[in-house]
Amino acid sequence: MTEHLTGHLSHQQPSAVDVHGLTFTDAPVDNVPPAAGPDDIKVARSYRLPIELDQWITQTAADKGIKPSTLVRDLLELGRAAYQDADRAVSLADVLRALASIRSKDAA
Repeated sequence: MTEHLTGHLSHQQPSAVDVHGLTFTDAPVDNVPPAAGPDDIKVARSYRLPIELDQWITQTAADKGIKPSTLVRDLLELGRAAYQDADRAVSLADVLRALASIRSKDAA
């Protein structure tokens, strides 16, 4: 059985790169991809969420045909816009929470 597995694994292994056959020069390189801009760089974060919120994120993202991480980024951008403007007399986040509670009571 071990021989069978070893033979199977050897077919999956990539071939080794011949580093002795590589040529290094100081010549300019054509078709260099552009450098990543600040919008292209993503930072991984880890947060603990209540299970109900996680399930809502997963289901909502699936319903919209997007990844959960895309939905969370969109929601964080909305949240940032709600908190960013300090010149408001009332927090936009508080207004949105109040509106959401009214809709919830009307739906009941």
